[in-house]
This record gives sequence, C-alpha cells and structure tokens, in this order.
Amino acid sequence: MTGPIPSGVYAPLPAFFNDQDELDLKAYLEHALYVAKPGVIPVVSATLGEAAHLDRQERIQLIKALRSSLDENDLHKTPIVAGVGATSARETISLAKDAAAAGAEFVLVIAPSYYATALKANPTAIKRFFIDVASQSPVPVCVCLWWEAHFWFQTRFAHYILGREILLANKNAGRNRIIYNYPVVSGGIDLTSDDVVDITTAAPNICSIMLSCGNIGKVSRITSLVDGSFKTLAGFIDFLLPAVSVGAAGAISPLPNIAPEFAMELWRATQSLDSAADWAKARQLQEKASIAEAELLKGGVAGLKYLLNQRFGYPAAPRLPLQPLSEVATANLSSNKYLKDLMAMN
Repeated sequence: MTGPIPSGVYAPLPAFFNDQDELDLKAYLEHALYVAKPGVIPVVSATLGEAAHLDRQERIQLIKALRSSLDENDLHKTPIVAGVGATSARETISLAKDAAAAGAEFVLVIAPSYYATALKANPTAIKRFFIDVASQSPVPVCVCLWWEAHFWFQTRFAHYILGREILLANKNAGRNRIIYNYPVVSGGIDLTSDDVVDITTAAPNICSIMLSCGNIGKVSRITSLVDGSFKTLAGFIDFLLPAVSVGAAGAISPLPNIAPEFAMELWRATQSLDSAADWAKARQLQEKASIAEAELLKGGVAGLKYLLNQRFGYPAAPRLPLQPLSEVATANLSSNKYLKDLMAMN
C-alpha cells in the first residue's frame, strides 16, 4: 500500500495508560477509529503520543494494534505514520525497521537534539543524518525536527509551536520521505529553504516536509523550488488555508483528536476555492480552527487527555514526569467556548 504521502489532515494520537501505567489499547483503538473514520490520517508515537515515554515494544504494540483495527473496520487504505525519533542514526534506523515490520507505511524521524549544539555548528551533519536514515529505512520516513525525541514535557506545548519534523519514505518507493520542521523541540535545529532543497536533491526519495514554524514564506519558497511530486504540509491547522493558497498539501494538528469531522470539513473547503463564496466559507472555518487550536495547545498532552476523558472516559493521566492539569487549567479548558463549539459539531 505504500506510495506517495497522501494530501490531507494528520493527527498525532495520544497514548492512554491504565492505573498500572500500562498501555490502554482499548481506549487507544476506540479513539484512533473516531479520528480516522472521517478521513484523518493517524500519527502514532509522536509528541502528543508521548513517544519519549514509550519503550520499543510499546511502540511496536501500538502500530500492530492500530493496523489490525483499521483493517478490521474497512480502513485498509488509511496509512499509519509512526514516530521513530531517537538520539542516534543507528537507533532511529532500528526503530524505523520495527515500525515497518509492525505495519506502518511511513515513519517520523526527529532531528537528534541531545547534541544539538554540535549539530548546529556543523549543518552538514544534520543533512547527512536525514539522508542516511532515508537511505536505510524500509518504508517512507518522517524525519522530525521538533519534539519527538526530547519532547516538550517541561515547557509543555509551547515547544510544539516552534518546532518542526521530517518524514522520509522508502528509498525504493520514489518520493516517500517527509521533513517536519520544528526547531524548539529539536534543540533549536532549523532547516532553511536552501537546506530542504539540498536534502531533497541529495535524496530524491524524500517526498514531503511538515513546517510547524508557521512561516508562509518558507512554504511558498519550498513549493516553488522543488518539483511537483514533493509535498509541503503545514505543521499546524491554524495556518492551513494560507498555506494551501501557496501550494501546501495538508496539515498535521492535535485538533482532529477532538473534532475530526470539523477538521475534514475545513480541509475540503480549502480544496474548493473557485468563488468568493468558497473563500468566505473557508476563511470562516479557518478562523474557528485557528482560535480553537491555540486554546488546545495551551493544555498540552494533559489538556488533550483531559478533554477526551471528559467526553469519552479515556484515562486522563500522562506518564510521569508529566502531571495532570491543575484545577484552574481544567476549568479554563472545560469552559472554553471555541473548544466546546467544535466538539459539539462532532
């Protein structure tokens, strides 16, 4: 089933844990289907999925369970993107092989941030990292320059807004790699437009970049400088419409976790902009998405889990050292008009 990375909306799925701090696969799969059935593409073991809190076997277990569940529910064509972030190229490649064997069609590879200072002093090294991983991954790979390896646990979702990820694909499957740009959670490592062009030129199997920096100018430059088979994706849904207007092919966002039908409605609206009325409708939906996503990001992993707990009863607690939200924060999320309005639509 592996092919070019699909255009559309992607959602990083949260992982749920029971009272014994073990994976709650029942809650995980119920939520994954809630997100995927409207057409959203699931991302496993990324930052919102507490990738840094999962061991190797848990990552494999999540992918296998999700692939089986999607297939059992006639979602055979829905691909899985799996996070494989690690602090070395060797381990990243190993996790990519695990993910492929477990059933993932694409993998996310985060820039290794532990030695970020040294890597930033030698830009060639970070380019080499992505190229090397792309050449050895058995499936399309998402290389992520953001939060997946070192997460944003201590500063919560503020890190999410300033990072970026890179997705890469199978070397033999054409352009099947994705770059996800997210500097804050990757130790400040940032790819310029020229860096992206250099990497895609050296590794033509890289198929896409996800830009969480919110830089529309960078989206425009990349779509102009690379060939048409390369896809640029917004790293947040809050700038999907402007990103699409300069050539973006979709977005990744936590918002579809609470409002998948709405997220797909916005995506469809951005694909039909033939009249002034179409633009007005898309802009109205975009305004709702931008405000709601900003409110959701304030709560981070714990906030998203709290909202899902209130609606579906899924376990709300993240793994330590992350803490549940304070009473004040939960009250603010529960009473937020924009989030309530979107959740009521789904």
